[in-house]
Amino acid sequence: MLKIALTGAHGTGKTTLLSRIATGLASFGKIKICREAPRLIIDCVNDQEFFRRGNNTPIRQGLIFVEHLLEEQRNSIDCDIIITDRTLVDHLSYTTALFPEFAKSVEYDIYKRMSLSSLQSYDEIFKLPIEFAVKDDGVREGSVEFQAQIDAAIDEIYRSGGYAPTIVRGDIDRRTAVVSERIGNLAKPKS
Repeated sequence: MLKIALTGAHGTGKTTLLSRIATGLASFGKIKICREAPRLIIDCVNDQEFFRRGNNTPIRQGLIFVEHLLEEQRNSIDCDIIITDRTLVDHLSYTTALFPEFAKSVEYDIYKRMSLSSLQSYDEIFKLPIEFAVKDDGVREGSVEFQAQIDAAIDEIYRSGGYAPTIVRGDIDRRTAVVSERIGNLAKPKS
């Protein structure tokens, strides 16, 4: 099984790219997409503002880590390629941005170690940098400053662990072509 991840701040086009590349990879076998853990939880509790600043808590952030791992596990059964919308590094970046005191705790060290360790399970990680204006959609915030803070935090955590995700720039067509070609080089078509 080939395991791919998209990483980056909110509003960078990860979900849009996921849906585009998944369609074009059918010749490589059964493709499964892992949805964003926060959105899965929001759907479960039926509250679009569950993770918004002011409503969120460190415990709620912890639920995201668990749901992310469960989503990967559920989707890894009976597939040839699994593509995840985010990594644990993304979730850790949001947690420390929303709760700065958390970054000084022993729990942070544990979360960071787990997040970096989980990266070993991916065959490729694609980072989508900020290239488009972020939109407040009721779940993600429209703050450009917050988006930039998350983007920088994601980069710093990868760097601290010695990881360098493949940066993918450009419009959706360019991104789709680059990521699809790379995945195609890693995968073997199914007959």
